[in-house]
Amino acid sequence: MLSIGNLLLRWASELGGGRVADLRAGVLRTARSRGIPVREGADGRWLRDVSALGHLDVDWRRGLWSAGPAVLTRVPFSDGLAVVAGRRTAAFDQAADAAAEQWAELLWVENEAAEGDIPVPDTLYLQYDAAERLPQDAERLGCAYVPCAALQAVSVLPDLAAGPAAAPPGLGNTHTVERYNSRTREYEPSHSYSEDGLYRWRSADWVRLVQVRRGERFLSTEHEYGVYLEHERLGTGAMRWKAEAGAGRQRVGRLAVDWGAPLPPLHARAAVLCSGLQPRFHELAQTVGYDNVPLAAAQRLAASLHQQLEIQTAAAAAGKAQR
Repeated sequence: MLSIGNLLLRWASELGGGRVADLRAGVLRTARSRGIPVREGADGRWLRDVSALGHLDVDWRRGLWSAGPAVLTRVPFSDGLAVVAGRRTAAFDQAADAAAEQWAELLWVENEAAEGDIPVPDTLYLQYDAAERLPQDAERLGCAYVPCAALQAVSVLPDLAAGPAAAPPGLGNTHTVERYNSRTREYEPSHSYSEDGLYRWRSADWVRLVQVRRGERFLSTEHEYGVYLEHERLGTGAMRWKAEAGAGRQRVGRLAVDWGAPLPPLHARAAVLCSGLQPRFHELAQTVGYDNVPLAAAQRLAASLHQQLEIQTAAAAAGKAQR
């Protein structure tokens, strides 16, 4: 019997695409029917996380989603691991089962789920001996082959910038205006929007708008980008990297991102595909940890968000975790 995360991905893969609202409703309904006690927003987080894993493409602004093509791609600096991302139809699962019996060494790894969240799909790895045979392996699995999707995604990340000029809150919806507090990492009611900062409010048709104010202008943005625009304005940092222990592993490590500064979708996918696994949430340090991220990739991720990456030593990281 399929796990809930794998079942939901199969369902989405067979559908192929549609409206975000419909997918969220179906995900939530299925999770509740399986007796999963879900927290508020669990359906949206599931969709965000499955997108970061490379299975779905989501256009949040237009409210549309689609299942990505199935691809086999190498995990960077992994010593013989490739990961499968994209749609997993029933036909693909049958092909994978046949491959595992006949010629392939496939590993299914369960991703962690926080309490109250909906489990995401398991990660599927292919162990390989010769990288030059991976295109043929992908064809036999019914996938396209991408040499290293993580590093390719990192290389094309957009640089942080606010969007076009936009209208300020209208007189009829000023009561819904909230300003982001970078200290508490939350939006708070704001009786004024005359200062520079990150704001959100409801439009006349109740659509959530997120904008930054710079001088006399309001500029369109999205929450994740807006938070990093605030970090840039305030000169504060939210990203750290620490090398792995062990001989020959100093080029890769864990990228830690503050809870209040979620990576934008493209950046999150690039970081997740470095390992193929759901990031780890660290309650004590209040960070999200992405494993197996090469230092050069972490530096490019940070630079594209106008962040100065903090490179930690083992002693410094231990000291921060204890505070």
